[in-house]
Amino acid sequence: MAQERSSKTVPWFWIIAGLVIVVVAGGFALKAVEGSFQYYLTTDEYVKKREGFEDRYVKIAGIVRADSLRTENQSYEFEIEFGGESLPVIYRGLPPDTFKEGVEVVVEGRGSLNEAFEAQKLMAKCASKYEVGQMPNLENQKQGY
Repeated sequence: MAQERSSKTVPWFWIIAGLVIVVVAGGFALKAVEGSFQYYLTTDEYVKKREGFEDRYVKIAGIVRADSLRTENQSYEFEIEFGGESLPVIYRGLPPDTFKEGVEVVVEGRGSLNEAFEAQKLMAKCASKYEVGQMPNLENQKQGY
């Protein structure tokens, strides 16, 4: 006589297979977003721990040092500083409109032991006219098109 499967028997094979699929899918999802969540380092943090960031994608924040900006065509050489440390940076491309000496910037690129950091991306903080409290009071203006 063949054994009949009880309606209360748990199909362990399908449960284990489902868990394996969930774990593998979760691993792929984490790997996919791994590079999108990255904090930036300040200039002094990067300079002090430079060896640890060799060949890793890194974001570095600092202030463009006065009298350090040199441009030629679409190549920009400047220094960023923060916390008493400075770092020479080379950027090739079009910078943001707000980029100038004395402005806060975040540069992105691969860390190296070279003297200058070669930035692949450059972001500059918006001018103070965009900060809170500097916007005109729109409620008191006429609404016209």
